[in-house]
Amino acid sequence: MDATNTYIALSIGSAYITAVAAQVNDESQIRILASERRPSEGIRHGEILNPSATGFVVKNTLELLENRIKEKIARVYVGINGRSLKTFNTTLEREFPQQKNIQAFVLEDMYQEINQAQLEEGKIYDIFQQETLIDGEPEMNPVGCNCLSIASNFRVVVGKPELGENVNRCFDRTGYTTVETPLQIIKTAQAMLSPIEREQGCVLVDFGASCTSIVVYHHNLMRYLWVLPLGGNNLTRDLMSLGVSEEIAEELKIRFGNAISKSVNATQRVNVRSEADETTILKLPLQTIAMVTEARATEIVDAVWKAIQRSGVSNDLGAGIILAGNAAKLQNLDQLLQQQTNLPVRFGSHSRFLADGTHPQYHDISYAPIIGLLLTANQDCLYKVTTQESSEVNEPKIKRKNPFSKIGNKLADSLVDLFKNES
Repeated sequence: MDATNTYIALSIGSAYITAVAAQVNDESQIRILASERRPSEGIRHGEILNPSATGFVVKNTLELLENRIKEKIARVYVGINGRSLKTFNTTLEREFPQQKNIQAFVLEDMYQEINQAQLEEGKIYDIFQQETLIDGEPEMNPVGCNCLSIASNFRVVVGKPELGENVNRCFDRTGYTTVETPLQIIKTAQAMLSPIEREQGCVLVDFGASCTSIVVYHHNLMRYLWVLPLGGNNLTRDLMSLGVSEEIAEELKIRFGNAISKSVNATQRVNVRSEADETTILKLPLQTIAMVTEARATEIVDAVWKAIQRSGVSNDLGAGIILAGNAAKLQNLDQLLQQQTNLPVRFGSHSRFLADGTHPQYHDISYAPIIGLLLTANQDCLYKVTTQESSEVNEPKIKRKNPFSKIGNKLADSLVDLFKNES
């Protein structure tokens, strides 16, 4: 990151759209200049369903941020998430007639062969290399090895094409462009997880408003990624069944929601107005509120644990589970996770990347996705005016990936078969 650049990151969540302008100081720590946050529109389960509605909020949010920093924004870093994201494994092999010294381009060719595959079931959003076998023996660093054969395993992340397409459609309506659109959960993990935790084995669980995302690491490799279409909004809707409005239900969740109902005093009550008749006061036991939130929290935790087990490394997670996301603030959710999984659980933090004196609000875990996007930002995001003609603005040209070319070899067929078999 260049200390003279200004970086703009945008987090598109189901509850809020957040934009942050930042620079780096001399110690390469992030110095936040300003931020704006607005309620989301047109988003469900982390996916943009209505690009026009979402684009309107994005444009408004970025314009307000421009007013704060007194600069014109040209482009932004924005992450992709959504319920359709999933992963599968595939392996590519190469055999050589005589001993061959493996160079980086050999692995890159294998990577590109997968990346160019076109799958009917979804678009490839990222590829993560796993272990490599050199003449049948595991080798973490194959470059430089001599061998007769190499087999490299890859974890492929796929999702609906609309995930990326709707982000582009959204920005087409704003006048801004994107620098890159990485997987948001991966960027959040970079902000929340240490290299030691990724090496020992750990899980990041991001509890969002309408989806819960998990990513599993072991031996510093991304092993599994999955998105559950349930989140904090489901707890709010469940509480509305007690006869209260959505606004009051949200407040009850934040103040009195609990993932372990037996920890709540059975005699305490709270008075709230009925949705059906505002003159009627409901006296709701706090334990009843907790029982409602516990039921949904247990459903989510059970699904998360099953996903962790599907990763294949559930017995090798020495660093346990790290929590992120606003919905993770539900009381005793960490305790419920620990009880269900028998793994250590803690709340994540990205504070080590923030400059001294950063406002406390930016240390909140809800800003972890933004910080993750900023960590690897390397292109200035402001419009630059030429010295010769100040009225002309150099708009940055954004490189876009070419559509995948169709391939008719055995690789495409094997990828499809593997995808169909993934549970």
